[in-house]
Amino acid sequence: MKAMGRFASTVEFYSRYREPYPPNFFAQIAERLALRGGEKLLDIGCGPGLLAIGFAPFIGRATGVDPELAMITAAKVAAEEAGVALSLVHGQIEHFSTAESFDLVTIGRALHWLDRRLTLPLLKQLVSGSGRILICRASGGESPVSPWLKPYQDVRRSWTAAEGEKRYRVDAKTWFAESCFAEVAAISVRERRQVTLEELIGRALSKSNTSPALLGERRAAFEAEIKAVLEPFAQHGVLHEEILAQALVFAR
Repeated sequence: MKAMGRFASTVEFYSRYREPYPPNFFAQIAERLALRGGEKLLDIGCGPGLLAIGFAPFIGRATGVDPELAMITAAKVAAEEAGVALSLVHGQIEHFSTAESFDLVTIGRALHWLDRRLTLPLLKQLVSGSGRILICRASGGESPVSPWLKPYQDVRRSWTAAEGEKRYRVDAKTWFAESCFAEVAAISVRERRQVTLEELIGRALSKSNTSPALLGERRAAFEAEIKAVLEPFAQHGVLHEEILAQALVFAR
């Protein structure tokens, strides 16, 4: 995982405005995987700790690793606010060294940043024999309740480079191809919720390719364009969305 300094400017928006994982998402995974409460979890590219904190009630101990120091700081604050014990390591997972093995390894919105050549052998060492790797994602799904989603995405993408967008389209099955890990389950949860104009602007600013640092002096124009495309769909500044939270489960 390469150091990504431009994520520093997204931190204040990331934990507050990114598409959330519904609480039921963690409960369903715990039930499906028959978690017993003593498992050790490693969250790779933990960001502000959304996955590690979400799984905390169902496991024994969690460790988060992230190359962005500001994300580690945000995860520490979030864990303290949630009353969760979370060990945090600032650094790249490719350089992570431990004699421990983990029952669960979670990778959220980070698979596309990992160096596959270096990370796959490391996962072989880190994941216990009966352990599982969870590739997790929460995103807004196209739905009759969210006709604003495509125009919103189109505007945001118009401000990003095409090559930059390609990076995010990583297929997990392809990533794990010819390794000792194979997909064994897919778990998904849908949740309908309300979201405000301000939250959706903040969500756009939480993305690395439309971060405040990357936008620079163009930020005000970017925010204005996002707001303009959303306003026709809003009622008193509020819109509706459907969140699709997914976990692809890989095991030996």
